[in-house]
Formats: sequence, structure tokens, C-alpha cells
Amino acid sequence: MPANLTPQYMEAEEALQRAITPEEKLDALEEMLRAIPKHKGTEKMQADIKRRIARLREASEAARKKGKADPYRVEREGAGQVFVVGPPNSGKSALVGALTKAKVVVAAYPFATAWPVPGMMKHEDILIQLVDTPPATGGNCPPALAASVRGGDAVIIVVDASIDSCLDDLQDQLDLLEDRRVISDGRPCMVVLSKMDLPGAAGNAEILIEAYPEARFALVSVQSGAGFQELPGAVFEMLGIIRLYAKPPGREVDRAAPFVLKRGGTVADLARAIHRDLSRTMKSARVWGSARFDGQPVPREYVLSDGDVVEFRT
Repeated sequence: MPANLTPQYMEAEEALQRAITPEEKLDALEEMLRAIPKHKGTEKMQADIKRRIARLREASEAARKKGKADPYRVEREGAGQVFVVGPPNSGKSALVGALTKAKVVVAAYPFATAWPVPGMMKHEDILIQLVDTPPATGGNCPPALAASVRGGDAVIIVVDASIDSCLDDLQDQLDLLEDRRVISDGRPCMVVLSKMDLPGAAGNAEILIEAYPEARFALVSVQSGAGFQELPGAVFEMLGIIRLYAKPPGREVDRAAPFVLKRGGTVADLARAIHRDLSRTMKSARVWGSARFDGQPVPREYVLSDGDVVEFRT
């Protein structure tokens, strides 16, 4: 059977040939695996790519244990990992610091942030990880940094709305993220316009929103606090996730630590998230929330909604 390789696969294969660092090679191989058509004619190719990915990951882990950890790599925590990027002095560090209390470096001079700095942002009863990053420009975006951002669940682009170059700054960031294949695969992205308290910001924001009608925008000011109350909810919606609560039979709902699934998750998906064997051993499930009536019995394929309570019986 012919492989019928896609243009996306061919581009990733060319990127592998150009790759120099292990991070670049791993990224190209992962893109090849995502883009390769999944059928019998490519099974051997898929297996070979997976073996090469496994070898690179093993080498990376061995280097990490020897104290040669990638300084751009950030361990994932919380309900989602969102990388915050932007040009120098855009206000991204101040944004992350205000939302998470992380020990970011906020300074009047450019490139004050040298390495990624993670922090946890609270949204109602869950935590979402925000990662402040070094300023990204065409001439200052190391492959390892781009690889880390690609590994996240979403991206926030911060642009200073008070300066005349804000339109060019946003386009430069979009071009850079597209070139580094960060947002080329449909990864969720939001544009945060910062420093909205400064003169000229409101007018510039109108121009930006009109110029990019398909983009998600949030307008904030660290100085005044404007926009910060709504931002965690907007990030939650961008991530496309739902919170679900387990109810042991005959007991109260455990709301202390909700389970998080991608939107569209089913009863069977939640069972697997709770315990790998529960999906196999469950005999029935009941749902409170999105069901037609509280405690309605539902099949394994039932699609859950944010806030649903699920009781499993085994």
C-alpha cells in the first residue's frame, strides 16, 4: 500500500534533516508522527519514528539525571499549561506575576526574563499553570524554548497596547509562532493587550481587534487591575476543558479536587482518568448536572459537561 505522505509530513522530514540539537530533532520527529497518514502502508514508518522518539527521550532523560537538564523545560502542573510569550517590555512578566504570585522579574529594561518561570493561576476550584518566558523575537527564540512552548496546551501573546508599534508587534509574534510551528496545528491562542491604563491604548486596542477579527482578545492593566477578574475564566474557556466531580455511591460529592477532561469527554474517559481499571469494571453510571434529571443513568458514551457529578457502580 502506498504511503501517500502529506505535505505536512514532508515539511517535518525536511525540518529533521536541518535539525542540529536533540530538541529540534525530537520536535521534528513528533511532527512527522502527527502528520503521517495512519494506515497499513505506513505502519513500519510509524514504528521507526516512535523508536527514534523513544531513543531521543531516553537520551534527554539520561542527560537530565546527570545534571544537564534543559533550562527551558517546565514540568507540567495543574489543569493546563499555558505559555505566555511576547516582545521585550510587553508586560508579560507583570501579568504572570499578578495572576500567579510567581517570582517573575519585572524591569523597565528589555530581556529581564532569562528562563521560563512557572506559576499557578486559580480559576474557581482548579489551578492553571502559566509560564512566563524570555522575550521572543525572530533573532532571539532558541529551539529549546520553542519546543517547550509547543509542548504546552495553549499560548498567550502579550502586546503593549500603548505603543505605536503594537500592530507590528502582534504580527511579528504571530509570524514567529507560526514559523516555529507553535500555533500551526490549531493550538489555542489568546492575545492579551496590556497597559490599557496608558494614553493611546484604548484606540490602539480597537485597531488591533478590528485587524484580527478571528483572534481571542483580553484587555488588561496590571496598574489598575482592569480585566484581571475575567481573565482566568477566559483562559479556562480557551483550554477547552471541563471539571467533573466523582460521587461515591451513598456518599457526598467530593468537590475538593475535580477531575479535568477535554471538552467532549465521556463517562468512559472520566472512568479512565479516575483509575485505569474503572472503565473496564464499571457496571453503570449516573449523572447530576447536564442529564435530563438528577441521577439519570447514562451509557459509557455519554458526553459530559462542565460541572457534572458522576457516580460509578462496579
